Amino acid sequence: MAQTVIERRERFDYRRSLVFFLWGAGYLGMVQYFLYVQVFARTLFPSAAAFAAKPLREKLADRRGQVVMLNQVGIDQFLHHPFVLFPCFYSVKELVESKGERPLNQVVSTALHKYRKNLWEDCLVCWRVWVPTFVINFSFCPLWARVPFVACISFGFTTYWSFLRGNPIPEP
Repeated sequence: MAQTVIERRERFDYRRSLVFFLWGAGYLGMVQYFLYVQVFARTLFPSAAAFAAKPLREKLADRRGQVVMLNQVGIDQFLHHPFVLFPCFYSVKELVESKGERPLNQVVSTALHKYRKNLWEDCLVCWRVWVPTFVINFSFCPLWARVPFVACISFGFTTYWSFLRGNPIPEP
């Protein structure tokens, strides 16, 4: 979508698509499922499913449930995304773009440099989409619907993310 519709590229960049395929299947699919369903809902916030299942009127009166929901959003957006998700994204991207021609320590070092350089802008872009999304997700979605809901939003976000960060970033 980003390459053909938004950028109207004449040549399709398969390496760039590989970055986002690996990222989507590996991190967004497996890691986030484990994080949101196992860690958040079953370990850190076991009362979250009950809050999500309540009618709106009860949610508005449930201050403890609202705090749990805000804690989930806060941990996800202000700890997980800036300090885990972004470094992993830049590492996957740099690994694919390096074509195996550089040692792994150099690939990771370069990825972390790019991550630090873009961190503030990446966080702002992310928060504009994902804070409201996760307020909805953690407030209204039953556990079984959390990942599909996020996947739907993620399609548009990942398209934009590919547009923003998909092209190779010159080395520092």
